[in-house]
Amino acid sequence: MKKLIAALAGAATLAAGAAVLTAPAVQAATISSSTAKYVFCSANQHGNNITYYDRYGMVDKVVSLNNKTDSNLYCAAFEVGIEPDSFVWSSIDNDHSSYVYAAIYEVHYPLFSGSSGASPQYTLIAREESRDSYGGFNYAIAS
Repeated sequence: MKKLIAALAGAATLAAGAAVLTAPAVQAATISSSTAKYVFCSANQHGNNITYYDRYGMVDKVVSLNNKTDSNLYCAAFEVGIEPDSFVWSSIDNDHSSYVYAAIYEVHYPLFSGSSGASPQYTLIAREESRDSYGGFNYAIAS
């Protein structure tokens, strides 16, 4: 009986190890259109470090978010050109914010939207938010 239990425990350990070795990495979000929209929000208007990708590569900068929402959050959106079927990723961090939010939208423009005045269609690709009641360092990564 002890040998059977030991054999089962050994098999379970091997199976768990194999599962860890074959588990896929974090899934990357891709966009099939040529435009992406990144949305960032924070409880702190200033000192927000944002990162996102556009057609030329990674953009990393510190910004103030100027659009105040009803819930005392500050937000900004960046619509950028991107190569179709590209990997997209975004993040926001702030050393003094109780809340941060990052989201990625795929933007589709209807055919002849320029002449017809049709609005673009936005599809949420990824989002992440983080809360810290102490208002210290806080980050969110959308991918």
